Amino acid sequence: MFSKTRIFSAIVMIAVIAVVALVDNFLINFAIFGVLLFLAFNEAKAMFKSKHASAFVALCIFAIGAFLDKPFFIGLMALILILGYLVYKKSENLNELMPYIYPTLPILMLYQVLSYEGMFVLFWLIVIVVACDSGAYFIGKLIGERAFSPTSPNKTLEGVVGGIVCAGILGTIIGSFEFSLVKSIYISLIVAIFTVIGDLLESYFKRQAGVKDSGNLIPGHGGVLDRIDAVIIAAFAMATLV
Repeated sequence: MFSKTRIFSAIVMIAVIAVVALVDNFLINFAIFGVLLFLAFNEAKAMFKSKHASAFVALCIFAIGAFLDKPFFIGLMALILILGYLVYKKSENLNELMPYIYPTLPILMLYQVLSYEGMFVLFWLIVIVVACDSGAYFIGKLIGERAFSPTSPNKTLEGVVGGIVCAGILGTIIGSFEFSLVKSIYISLIVAIFTVIGDLLESYFKRQAGVKDSGNLIPGHGGVLDRIDAVIIAAFAMATLV
């Protein structure tokens, strides 16, 4: 019933995240986010058919934003500059802009969560997302019957609700180590809802592009964007509420 490859890949990813969280070194974090952005950007570039979008430009934006400790805001300024250039050149469409909007801005927001709030909050965010995603997967497989959304037909209402509940419970337990019980509850639940939105957004983009996965880098999970789609969108909720 359950994919052993998917479960094994998930365990490996969780182990890597745990090691990174324990080490918590600026250069290591910077390098990991840089690689993450590079891989995700190129997947988005192929998905949106953005021929001239440049991962190098995105990495430069990230580096400047990290150096100035304002990654998301520098990214937003750069996005407007790129938009201005495309409008100036009277581009036939703005598809070249899409990889800078998604996933670049959300990844920069995720890095801002780490930079502003610290490793604990980033780890808490990831725990909530993993709990929501895993809970939805397993509960959906076990008792799921009603379809949740035409955007993602494999998701069931029972699975999504179960995932949000799992994320709420585990997120509250983890959050309570640093924050009040009430704050831990509402942040966990709201972040879980944004997790579902992030997953649906990626599904929508893939359906529009006519592809099953954003890539094939991670066995049983697809591409990098298939794995970080939820956490980079949920980062907006975490950054706002903490």
